Amino acid sequence: MQHKRGNPRRRSKKRTQQNVTTMKSLEVVHLILHQTDPVTGNEDTLYTLFYEVYRGYIIYSTEQGQCCIHGKDGCLRIQGKYVCFPDVEQAKNLIKHFQADGRTPQESMNRYVPEDEYIRLKNSRQRDNRSTRYNVVGA
Repeated sequence: MQHKRGNPRRRSKKRTQQNVTTMKSLEVVHLILHQTDPVTGNEDTLYTLFYEVYRGYIIYSTEQGQCCIHGKDGCLRIQGKYVCFPDVEQAKNLIKHFQADGRTPQESMNRYVPEDEYIRLKNSRQRDNRSTRYNVVGA
């Protein structure tokens, strides 16, 4: 028989149960999708990049601030396209989304991300600089 530890004369704490369905709302992520990896795709510039390890992922960034996320399987891809972020904070926000979904850096980096979790910015090489806005549920 297992015995309890602690002070037998002390009254037990009344614990309040948190609602399991309550989840911290995550910020919408701004990103750009490319056919090729614009940040780490060029081996000549790879050694000039800054990097930061954040929650197991590696975030590579350029002097201009653009960055990408790498895991065990290489650069992050969404719907088969390479993902680039306008700044490090946006990359960190997407990593928070992955962790909320239970995803790890050891899994495949070719992932599906629901369109309501990000705003796809237009590439500067494209003619129209407007962004595509998706509605976010619960944000």
